[in-house]
Amino acid sequence: MRHTPIFGMVNFIDDAHFRRVWKHPKKTINSRQKAWVHYMLQVWGKVNAGDDSPGGAINVIGRLMIRSQWSDDKAKQIESVVMRLYEEDGLRGDALYQKARELVIPQSSFSNIIALAKESDDAAFVERVMVKTFHRESPVRDVAIKRYCNRNCTQDIARLLNAVTGMDIQSCRRRVVWCENVLDSEIFYAMRREIEKEFPQAA
Repeated sequence: MRHTPIFGMVNFIDDAHFRRVWKHPKKTINSRQKAWVHYMLQVWGKVNAGDDSPGGAINVIGRLMIRSQWSDDKAKQIESVVMRLYEEDGLRGDALYQKARELVIPQSSFSNIIALAKESDDAAFVERVMVKTFHRESPVRDVAIKRYCNRNCTQDIARLLNAVTGMDIQSCRRRVVWCENVLDSEIFYAMRREIEKEFPQAA
């Protein structure tokens, strides 16, 4: 089995030790911001894994959130509109995205211009942020690939770490969670910075 960066996590005593070595200061994000990150990582993983399944509601929510002025109220509105169109109207893929965009992003707003991007553009955006944020030997980047491109859950990655290193499963799981927490917060703030830089009007 090829050893990837996640296996190096056994060398860290605790979360603080891991963050100190990899220079990831503790940053907090709320549950809605975390959900947005997960939506965008799923779009990235789907495209990079070669998954050509129809775009689901979750991907559409993430794509609209990245193109709207961020607020909890706006996030709630997007989730509500998309889920109604998905569950009650039966819309899927591009049809779901187009209709939801019409309802949540006014035609006159600047956001509407950048809302025309394709899913592959969104995946490329996340990839660009990922490369800028994490070194290729980073265990966090490795966990991102395993989770979102290879479709492994936290427990799957912990089992892999356990099988290769012999560390007990709970300790392995904790180390995967440390990486996931860093991934969520670092990617959230990195995406916000990129959006503000590329589209100042949308910030």
